[in-house]
Amino acid sequence: MKQASALCRSLLNPLVYQWRRNRWLLDPRSYVGNREKIPLDRPIFLLGVQGGGLTLVSRMLRRHPAVVSVTGDHRYWSGADEMHTVLGPMLPAPLAGTRFKVPSPHHPIFVPPRSWAYACDELLPLYRKTAEDATPGLKLRFQTLIRRTIARNARQPLSARFTDKSQVYTVRLGLIRELLKECRPKFILILVDPYAACAKAASGKAVDMRRLLGKLSFAERLEICSQHWANSMRCALEDDGRDLHVVRLEDILAEPRRQLEAICRCVELDFSPDMLPQPGQRLPLGSRFPDKWHPLDPGRHGRRGMPFLDPPAIAIIERRCGTLARRFGYTPDG
Repeated sequence: MKQASALCRSLLNPLVYQWRRNRWLLDPRSYVGNREKIPLDRPIFLLGVQGGGLTLVSRMLRRHPAVVSVTGDHRYWSGADEMHTVLGPMLPAPLAGTRFKVPSPHHPIFVPPRSWAYACDELLPLYRKTAEDATPGLKLRFQTLIRRTIARNARQPLSARFTDKSQVYTVRLGLIRELLKECRPKFILILVDPYAACAKAASGKAVDMRRLLGKLSFAERLEICSQHWANSMRCALEDDGRDLHVVRLEDILAEPRRQLEAICRCVELDFSPDMLPQPGQRLPLGSRFPDKWHPLDPGRHGRRGMPFLDPPAIAIIERRCGTLARRFGYTPDG
């Protein structure tokens, strides 16, 4: 019986995931209705690079009963949670761009969707947005979409806190802050060891780098990923303000409670121990990435088992990321 139940769940899981991710398309509340009475209270944005721990932190925050994302509230705390992907067809181009409304979609090398290429030197000027790019129309559209998301997903819309982890907003922090400045947005920048992260992405862990296998050498892919990490972090720090909290993924994995409590203080959210990954917490039906929860593995994002991270590879990463990496305690020797 248990085996049959597990099989049924495994077959249903991807279907439920797709339904919950896309059901907003069939909901009239996504398109019409005056939602001005729904407050946008201190929306929370997680910034960083793909594979850098944003999913883990997002899930912890979304277990809070007041928090909602683009796909649900605390009852569905492990679904898709990236505006730029889920709501990409509805978002204006300056707020999308990785899968939908992609700048330079017919680029001969960087074919969309993009995850570890949009912040490389060549593409960054197409993706970088600051406060100067804000317009009244863009502000109204962005706030309306978030309010409609809250109305659709929150049990108590008047007290809900919206959260999102669209990585592309890492190079658009200034724009997001300006569009929501009266809402007092909160930003969490999650850092991850660039020496390990860039090498993993370049080896094919990142989908856009996997498509380049056989077209570009590992060294060439690693250079692109190193540019992406360095430019992403630099842009977020250039747009820094009092609403930005910087934390290393390695510290979260080593001391999850202490770091989550600090994050909750920063975003002004009440901490609860139930937000932490613990035994017996089953991911809701329709969840991907079951490994991004309990048990936490502090070594998962480290450099173990990476023979391709040799001295020449470290030198490539060091040239692009070294200064920023050292600022936050990352060194070539680990």
